[in-house]
Amino acid sequence: MNLDLVNDLFNNLKENKFVQNFIKELSNYLKNNLNGNNEEIPIIEDILSKNKFTTGNQNSIRWNLDDVVLKYSQTNSVNDALYFVKEKRENSYIILEAKDGKIEEIEINKKDISSEVKVNEVLKFQNNNFIVDNHSTNELQEEIKNMAKKILNKQNINLNKHRKEGHLYMVTEELGDNRFLLDLTDASKTEFEEVNIPKDLLSKATEGMVLIYNNGKYEYYSDDGFERAERINSSS
Repeated sequence: MNLDLVNDLFNNLKENKFVQNFIKELSNYLKNNLNGNNEEIPIIEDILSKNKFTTGNQNSIRWNLDDVVLKYSQTNSVNDALYFVKEKRENSYIILEAKDGKIEEIEINKKDISSEVKVNEVLKFQNNNFIVDNHSTNELQEEIKNMAKKILNKQNINLNKHRKEGHLYMVTEELGDNRFLLDLTDASKTEFEEVNIPKDLLSKATEGMVLIYNNGKYEYYSDDGFERAERINSSS
């Protein structure tokens, strides 16, 4: 990493404040608009709220939802369309429709579905009506959870490779409860998104702070991260 790259990284942090504000607003929206009944919370958002994921893996889980639904449909509903209730709105449902080897997001008015359905349920269209398929609902929900679990396990393996006892890490960016860290000890100058910052450090772990990984957790070390990064760059 050269000095120009370090400077570019720090200069871009201000622009990334927009992303941070968006994440905070989205989090507040979900807390204020999703009720306490897990059946009414989209399964992806429920999984993300109960686990710690990097930003990239959050996106990966959301993007993979369509693939999981389509694959399940191709295996278990070959001759019929499958409808997964992704989201409920005031007067309609947002539904993933999987049929003929393709998947698309559609919106169906509540008045066009005779019975009340819930988010995360699987529907089939029979006798000119949408009906809930409880068996497929349970199986597909399990498939979605397994997909997220695989991503979480892979993430944790990768993060454990970056967490090194006694290493110093500078906070380069704040993103919700996550922090991007630059390894000041490792000659490779590795930077990564950490999801496991202790809660008592979050408010203090701002850009430029140096943390030390000690006894399996991060602790405060110093506030001179920028100076340390420049000294390391100058000596390399």
